[in-house]
Amino acid sequence: MARYFIKTFGCKVNQAESSELADILKAAGLQQTSILSDADAVIVNTCTVTGEADRKVRKALRRAVRTDRVQTVIATGCSAVLLKAQLEALDAKITVIADKSDIPAALAAVVDALPAAEHDQNSPVSLPDTPSTTAPSAGKRIRVPLKVQDGCEDFCSYCIVPYARPTLQSVSAKAVIAHINQLVQKGSKEVVLTGINLGNYSDSGTDGGAADIAALLRRIVAETDLHRVRLSSIEPAHINDDLLELLAAGDFLCQHLHIPLQSGSDAVLGDMNRRYTAADYQQLVARIRDVAADTALTTDVIVGYPSESDQDWQQTLDLVRTVGFARVHVFRYSSRQHTAAAQLTPLNPRVLARRARELQDQADLDALRYQKQRIGSMVEAIIETIDCSTQRAIGTTREYLRIALPATDLSLGDVVQLRLSQANFDTIEAADESFDHDDDHDDDVGDYSEGEQQ
Repeated sequence: MARYFIKTFGCKVNQAESSELADILKAAGLQQTSILSDADAVIVNTCTVTGEADRKVRKALRRAVRTDRVQTVIATGCSAVLLKAQLEALDAKITVIADKSDIPAALAAVVDALPAAEHDQNSPVSLPDTPSTTAPSAGKRIRVPLKVQDGCEDFCSYCIVPYARPTLQSVSAKAVIAHINQLVQKGSKEVVLTGINLGNYSDSGTDGGAADIAALLRRIVAETDLHRVRLSSIEPAHINDDLLELLAAGDFLCQHLHIPLQSGSDAVLGDMNRRYTAADYQQLVARIRDVAADTALTTDVIVGYPSESDQDWQQTLDLVRTVGFARVHVFRYSSRQHTAAAQLTPLNPRVLARRARELQDQADLDALRYQKQRIGSMVEAIIETIDCSTQRAIGTTREYLRIALPATDLSLGDVVQLRLSQANFDTIEAADESFDHDDDHDDDVGDYSEGEQQ
């Protein structure tokens, strides 16, 4: 059977879309492989949110085309929309899909190019309407990202994403419910609702739809047997009283919110076109902790926006210390062509590196402090992996802490109530390297030009 390999960069939306592509290839008679050298076809689902993301995409494409067995390499995702010519110029093996509606024909061409004996030519290659809630196809997935929204029209001054994904779309509540019920039947226990700008979710369907993300959550509670749901990333303006009420209940919506901050300086926030002040953000944090004190708050901060002065930077550091985030994604500003900020003079790279390290040090201290504060408390973890070599079961709590337990009598998907101890964190400190970013995210701070990655 012909084999395909998928490499995904970027956000949870890309992860969900890669799962959709995997299902299409499987239906066409191809088999997924985790070994690049065993693949006949390669799909690189790209991200162009930063200069570093572009570099990683080019590196992955070059590696794919140099692999002897690989016959065709497809580049899709945001880089394919914005950098089509540059990616095509890398090698003749590369096919760039700038318009997602062209993917079915391209995938059919991939299948047709393979030896006839290695695939089923009678299997149609088709793509569901987008955005999609297709469930991941490979193996049992306990925690699954589910795309329910696409597109952004906010045009923050540093952000390239609205140029790559400009059209606001939402999956109908009815379709979301149907897919979640399918996932539950397959053993999934947690779904992560994701979108390019998740808080813009809206469905006015004939079956009642869901006016916003909180209304969608209430329908999921009422119409599925899903154990719990998590939100990927949500803007401050989209956190309303209805959502806070669900958070306070603590029995379905995970007590973890990823709320992009980007800067603690009102001047810089204004230059970024972020539409809130530092005081607004702090007031929101106070409201959240008033209704659900143990909620883990994680965030994105962009270091070194071109107009960021020493005073602006100090205000950001001060706000981060005041909030005490459970995790901070620290990224140096990266200029993106076509954005409003691209015409500004960048700061000295040494200044960016120093500020990024200062913030990362503070973020590490705050993350450790949050973990220590949780020791001795009762938490619920869902077992997601079993490490046979160490006989440990790895799980994630509602507060997005990743913990380890002896694997004795535990299975994938088990829901465990436990009192946290230091032993649970001996070698594991977070649920993922990065909740919202790709799994190639460097341990060191990287450059970042868009803080709303979902």
